[in-house]
Amino acid sequence: MVNSTKISLSIKGDSVSRGVKVAAARVCGGILGMVACLFGVGAGHADDAPGPVLVGDTEYFALGDWNCSIGADGVVGCDLAVPASSMDVLYAGMQMSLPNVPAIIIDSATWPAHPQWNANGSHTLPGGNPSLPRLTPVNYHDPQYSVTYAGANCQITFQGAAVCTSMGHGFSQWGPVPHGY
Repeated sequence: MVNSTKISLSIKGDSVSRGVKVAAARVCGGILGMVACLFGVGAGHADDAPGPVLVGDTEYFALGDWNCSIGADGVVGCDLAVPASSMDVLYAGMQMSLPNVPAIIIDSATWPAHPQWNANGSHTLPGGNPSLPRLTPVNYHDPQYSVTYAGANCQITFQGAAVCTSMGHGFSQWGPVPHGY
């Protein structure tokens, strides 16, 4: 929390007094601006990446090398740049390995995230999806990139892992094999 201090100047003569007050206000404004930057107040994004784009009621974005989309109903899916040879899915406390994964989807509150074999690039716009702008971290554990829409969230964590969550389920990838839960 930043404490503010009121600065009062009383110097005889309006022109001197006004000039000194203006100079003091500029200095104080500069100092408060620097403090705000140090504590993360202000803009949430550090660069001017195009960010997600809304087409109809679906938001499209790139999550690292993945082209992803989130529908207004919270369905989130990603076309993988390189299809994974398998995906580990946690279901009823057991981990199952499913083969040949070109895309991943969360489309049900009942079922965990799972491969989407019939995606056929449905999460990718012509020419590819726009990148997310890099976030300005406040602390070490903040995500590098993040987007939230219709109750779903996708992000690149501070460790570089891609993670999406929606409907009480999620998927992530740290290494060569994606995981659904």
